[in-house]
Amino acid sequence: MNSEAIEMLVKKNPRLASKREKLAAMEPGRYCMHGTWGLGLIKEYNREKNRLVIDFAEFKDADGNPKLGHEMDPAFCVDRLDILSDDNVLVRSKNDAKTLDAQMTKSPADFVASVLEKKEDKSATSTELENLFRKSCPSQKEFRSWWNKTKKALLSDPRIACPKHKGDSYVLRDEEVKPEQEILQEYFLNREPKKKILLAEKLYEIVENENENKNDEEKQKVVDEIKDELEKIKDELTEAIKKARSLNQADRLHGIWVRNNLIRYLFPGKEEEVEKIEPRSKDIIADAVAKDPKNGLNDLARNLPAAYYERFLDLLTRIYTEDWRNKILGLLKDSEGRFTNECVNFLIDRDSLKESKIVKGLKIEADKTQPSCKELVKESLYKWLDEQTLHGPVILWIVKNRNASKVKDILKGLIGPKLLTAMLSAIDDEALLSDSNRRIALAEFMSEDKKLVADMLSGAPLETARDLAQSLILNQGFEDLSKKSILARFIMLYPEIQELVSDDTAKQESKAERLFVSAWSMQARRDELEDIIKVKMPESKRRIEAARELGDLRENSEYKMAREDDELLSAKRMQLEREIPMGEVIDFTDATNDTIGIGSVVGLLSDGKESTYTILGAWDTDSAKNIYSYKTPLSQTLLGKHVGDIVETNIDGHKTRWEVKSIARWVDVAAK
Repeated sequence: MNSEAIEMLVKKNPRLASKREKLAAMEPGRYCMHGTWGLGLIKEYNREKNRLVIDFAEFKDADGNPKLGHEMDPAFCVDRLDILSDDNVLVRSKNDAKTLDAQMTKSPADFVASVLEKKEDKSATSTELENLFRKSCPSQKEFRSWWNKTKKALLSDPRIACPKHKGDSYVLRDEEVKPEQEILQEYFLNREPKKKILLAEKLYEIVENENENKNDEEKQKVVDEIKDELEKIKDELTEAIKKARSLNQADRLHGIWVRNNLIRYLFPGKEEEVEKIEPRSKDIIADAVAKDPKNGLNDLARNLPAAYYERFLDLLTRIYTEDWRNKILGLLKDSEGRFTNECVNFLIDRDSLKESKIVKGLKIEADKTQPSCKELVKESLYKWLDEQTLHGPVILWIVKNRNASKVKDILKGLIGPKLLTAMLSAIDDEALLSDSNRRIALAEFMSEDKKLVADMLSGAPLETARDLAQSLILNQGFEDLSKKSILARFIMLYPEIQELVSDDTAKQESKAERLFVSAWSMQARRDELEDIIKVKMPESKRRIEAARELGDLRENSEYKMAREDDELLSAKRMQLEREIPMGEVIDFTDATNDTIGIGSVVGLLSDGKESTYTILGAWDTDSAKNIYSYKTPLSQTLLGKHVGDIVETNIDGHKTRWEVKSIARWVDVAAK
């Protein structure tokens, strides 16, 4: 706006006197930002109307039309609009996109530094920067790729302090600090033992790779600075591992290994120094096993960083010199995720290793009196499958790696209907024992791997495939769409299975088997099913697991009893899941006093004796109260009859004549 127009506005509205500079910036061609409508371009100032005309091209109304030619009072705009400078990222994306794109791509750290430089406090949160930069990229995909690369570049830029926690800001420093120096500073400022272990690990990695910095004088100075502090760091770690109550056993083991790395660096060639400083790694193992002989090693493995799995397994070979194979196979049995793969690879690799990868100079002698580790892995997997003790995570590893060259010969014979049965059982068990929102990795993999069903059913008879398809239909661990997709793969192999899932067949069966039931009996069955699924079956699975631990399953009566109980529960669940959808709740109010129907109380005379017979829903029989389901033989014979009619029943050769003496509505009788 020109000075004349501004003076007229101030004359009308004196409060605008302090806003002259901002009003002057509101000139045609300048970009502005509105809190709701986003980026706008000032097109003109209409002096007659005293209105700025602004295009908010990116804002769309309910019909999808841009907000163009929008008129706004300058007095209103002073408080509602931010006028953007020509070097603003968003303005540059409109006026000079090519140059901006080149700068963002060629030197992203310089670009971010230039943006932070213009901030009043030279800082911005990750979210603020993302929201700003996203609008400068042509697509979300391109932005995400660029932003991920930029964040990595910022981590190594000495000018910028990167956020360490969610919600923290990127800050442009007054003085440059090398990332390595920052880690060293943070180590000595930090008082949390677990964090100090992680920081010490980073510092060790820096000095271990010092050859990479030989040609960079500044970086080499930082490396030398860290090396001067390693002795102190080593001693601090030792004390923290001994005394910190916040560390669990896995944290302590991790800390010992980081400390031992530092010792090896400080005392090259003196491996014996490692074993002199307590606590020692083998002390942690001994303590964990002493506290929990059954799960001590498993708990350690679950809580260790994945990068240390091989080191952990190698340590076991040095502690349990006679029995390390069985120890590692025991870990494999209860393993999951990356640790499963690490256990298998470690065992197979040991067959050809001549020297430890962890302890330099430690020779590995081959034990020719035992089968190879590879054979032991194979035997164990087959044994666990036969014993029905193969756990879901290990099954997932088997099916994921069934075609991997390193283990294909081990796994080939496992891929079949028996493993598919175990797989479905494991998925169902996890669904029963876990929260409903938890993802089941084994179920997801079965859904995503289009060839798995065909591989596992290769050569299987129709009856076996039909049973497995039925198990899939009743399985709780799949979403409906996934289940239908997997069933389609069964049908491609065995078209006869179509009858299990045919909509027409299901409708016919539903119609033929429709059951009229009372509201209370329906609720009772639903409650019973929920109790079986959420309480009894999880308890049954836990009893089976406990029984498995008692020894050889072939001679384990507790295990057999637990399995039989589980099978009975499964059968009852299947029955309820089949019957409940057939039930149609009725309230018996349609019954009349003239004709016998569902909901009638009938007075009967037979062999000179009078009795009362109440006919209710399919699940309402209570003989103590003379209440019977309409599905019983006598009820079926009486339906549709009137007072005075005589009927005859023939049950197991015993003929009985009945005379209908009276008919009443049960709802009326029950209300009295």
